[in-house]
Amino acid sequence: GSGTSGLILSGSAIHIDKFLSIGTREATHAITLPDTSNASGKVKANAFVSYSSIRYKKDVQPLESAVGTISKLQGVSYNWKDTGKKDFGFIAEDVGKVIPEIVEWSQDPQYANTMDYTRIISFLVEAVKEQQKKIDILTERLDKIDV
Repeated sequence: GSGTSGLILSGSAIHIDKFLSIGTREATHAITLPDTSNASGKVKANAFVSYSSIRYKKDVQPLESAVGTISKLQGVSYNWKDTGKKDFGFIAEDVGKVIPEIVEWSQDPQYANTMDYTRIISFLVEAVKEQQKKIDILTERLDKIDV
């Protein structure tokens, strides 16, 4: 039914053939929310999952020089223009110069629309592993000096 609080569907599965926009008329993805830093631009859930099985992938290669890639990224703090709320992250246009595959560009090639933050995790994991190898080697060398 519908009322002053909106449409409520209970016990139903909803099938949408194309795109769904909530709070905006421009549906650019399967689900599109407004570009705002207030609650209308947020999704809340217990978990977000991604398809990741090997059966969906081909040409799988380990990441190379992950520390070098991560070193080129600049984490920033900033305030959202619409609410003034302080936040932390990256500038998508800058990330696009380093890892263009995780940035979605607008029709104006000067600006990005979005970036996939979760894709940075694989670089972080490999960077930590690269650093740990170096730490282990240096620790081994120091242990030999202490003898």
